[in-house]
Amino acid sequence: MSKADLHMHSTASDGGYSPSALMTKCKEAGLSIVSLTDHDTTDGLQEAKETADFLDIHVINGIELSTKSPVSNKSVHMLGYGFNTNDSYFQSALEEQRRLRKRRLHVILDKLNKAGMPIEAEDVLKHTDGGSIGRPHVAKALMEKGYVEEVGEAFDRYLGEGKPCFVGKEKEFTPQEAIELIHHAGGQAVVAHPVYYEIDEEIETWILDYYLDGVEVYHRDHDLDAVHHYEELVAKWEKAAGRPLIRTGGSDFHHEEYGRKREPLGHTTVPLTLAKQLIEVIS
Repeated sequence: MSKADLHMHSTASDGGYSPSALMTKCKEAGLSIVSLTDHDTTDGLQEAKETADFLDIHVINGIELSTKSPVSNKSVHMLGYGFNTNDSYFQSALEEQRRLRKRRLHVILDKLNKAGMPIEAEDVLKHTDGGSIGRPHVAKALMEKGYVEEVGEAFDRYLGEGKPCFVGKEKEFTPQEAIELIHHAGGQAVVAHPVYYEIDEEIETWILDYYLDGVEVYHRDHDLDAVHHYEELVAKWEKAAGRPLIRTGGSDFHHEEYGRKREPLGHTTVPLTLAKQLIEVIS
């Protein structure tokens, strides 16, 4: 039976498989509609689509942007779907975010060095495959050097927010800026894994005031209670906004051997009908 997964990552950002290898895994998992949502980059989309075409998989343009809420001061991820990858303003903003990621890397390395865990930039960059640099790449370098045994341990002890070697981004989009950026490129903006944030009132404001297009209702870390909670809220917000909202979902897949749940592709999916509705909206 065909399935859909609208949230996954490749080596263009912090995933473990190249875009083409990832599409092969999607085929093996029985997925027929997917979206590659790498962090701050669209570089993997063309390769993914070229392979997906041979495998009869429909790939929706996707991206995941990091934001910081000025109200709750929480980090919030915003997904974008169906945008024009050739939009120059959009790509310029993404390039700036990737540049800031490189600068942040050197600050993290300095902290690690002072903590007695010296790592060179090259030790991290070899894990990026030329893509957008993230903390998981640093975690892999820490593992390779023997400082930690798992990626999760690296975050729990050193790289996670509030830990001794954590470094926040120098400049992050606000949720409003991310929504506007995605809209500028002709895309649909969807708040990712809202159960992480517990800011439902803020999300309602983004829908009513900033025209947020939807919510990731189905996610690897959303249990049945969370899914039911957001299904009810989206229905309520639709009435308040007077317009339909997108419901998306996915595995947030990076790799089977690291990540929060280490589940394989095809386990967490979104109903195929909702994926088809998203295609209709962005067409």
